[in-house]
Amino acid sequence: MTSRLVEKRKGKRQEMTIEAVQHWVVSLLITAITSFPMGALIIASNIYYRDGNTSSAFGLCVMCGVIGIAAIVAIQLVHGRSPLSPYLPLGLLPAIGAGVGMWAA
Repeated sequence: MTSRLVEKRKGKRQEMTIEAVQHWVVSLLITAITSFPMGALIIASNIYYRDGNTSSAFGLCVMCGVIGIAAIVAIQLVHGRSPLSPYLPLGLLPAIGAGVGMWAA
């Protein structure tokens, strides 16, 4: 019975080409590389906000949003898609989260 399940699963699975795997690996690298500066900007913006320097904190949140949008655009281009897509606003989520976190503090 288990051999039938394995055969069914193998029949439904599509093989990926080397290029497709490379696209996904580069996409994950872009995500990892951009997440570290965005995290640092979020932490720095919270520190500036607590010290009373709200304009610097806001600027750091904007920079975080720009990096997030640039990451989404880069991932779209790696996959050969148009950079203008419905996924573009997802790049703003870390900046919005940082802003809400500062406002709630």
